[in-house]
Amino acid sequence: MKSRSAILVLVMSLSFGLSGTAFAAAPTPSSSASPTRAEEVAAIQGQYNPIFEAEYARLLVLKKKALVDADLTKRVKAVLVDFLGARRVIDTNLSDVNSGLSATRDYAEEETGEFSSTIGILEAMAAQIKTISCIKAKVVKKVSGMAPKCPKGYKKK
Repeated sequence: MKSRSAILVLVMSLSFGLSGTAFAAAPTPSSSASPTRAEEVAAIQGQYNPIFEAEYARLLVLKKKALVDADLTKRVKAVLVDFLGARRVIDTNLSDVNSGLSATRDYAEEETGEFSSTIGILEAMAAQIKTISCIKAKVVKKVSGMAPKCPKGYKKK
């Protein structure tokens, strides 16, 4: 019984002794003022413009590769239209003084992630394009596509 009361006294004294009065630190004046809108716009453009330019270059390469497959061409064109529309919205919001920069930054982050994954999927599809040679008498035709088939009357070489 004495040991329990001694432990209780020890715990209580430690808990009360360690819980001293807390004082908040005085706020320090900020040495730098918050960035201006022009500085924030420049920061957003500096962060996302290189990403958008790299993704646009990847889309243009895909557009050339996709010409041999109609379905892939449609998909690449749809992504390209969406990409250019998103880019136009971001540029418009950055130039509009009444638009919120945090919303524009969030939208740019979302779109770069979306386009990066979509372009990766399209690149994987473009890598699956095959070319076969088809023969009819002395005429040889090369057919390319995701699942190429020889035209009527031609046989696969």
